[in-house]
Amino acid sequence: MTQFKPVKTNRIFEDVLVQLKEAILSERFKPGEKLPSERELSLEFQVSRGVIREAIRALELRGFVGIRQGPAGGAYVTDLTFNQVGNAFLDLFKTNKLSMKDIAQVRLHVEPEVARLAALNFNPSHMDMLMQVEQDEHVDYVSYADRIDRLTRAHKSLALICGNQFFEVIVRSMLMLTAEVVLTVASDHDLLHGPGEHQAVIQAVISGDCDRAAREMASHLRQFSQNLIEMEITYRQRYL
Repeated sequence: MTQFKPVKTNRIFEDVLVQLKEAILSERFKPGEKLPSERELSLEFQVSRGVIREAIRALELRGFVGIRQGPAGGAYVTDLTFNQVGNAFLDLFKTNKLSMKDIAQVRLHVEPEVARLAALNFNPSHMDMLMQVEQDEHVDYVSYADRIDRLTRAHKSLALICGNQFFEVIVRSMLMLTAEVVLTVASDHDLLHGPGEHQAVIQAVISGDCDRAAREMASHLRQFSQNLIEMEITYRQRYL
């Protein structure tokens, strides 16, 4: 058994939750492993099983564990991914706590800097990835989802190359939210974003021109941000 500390304060639920999160984040429980049963945890924490159940439910909502049913059921540690942050962004958008105007404004500040850092950090090992990303934009798509995936790979690749994982999380999360609105509302994707529009940014990154990479990314974002803001109105009228 993992040695947890008995809980003796007035904030029982929070203390249990904090200790369980720390155990997962420190990989005392690794992705795919099952947490001890409610009975075992209640004995170790010296709290009721109801408190344990509440803490595990909170872990599930935060994406730290998944609940399985059946004889081998229980709480299993999940592999934390960028998608969990993106899902949180999407939930905030759907509850009207974020808007497309907010997202467009942040993208205009963040992604030019990401492009600048990508140009600064670019090395020959990144060449094939960026060339493939640009070529994939011109391949016939099998669905609108496939098309959106191809047209956002440049942004994701630059976020990876920039070397700042927090920037990568932010960029991927904003792209996930943008894709949700575009796929739901847009009737003509070609008017919103066509293939080849990332070429100038990619070439600037490959050449190591940091300032030009930032300018090209800002120009690219301005072209369709207003369309996205207008699409939000339709999205909320139809689906929220």
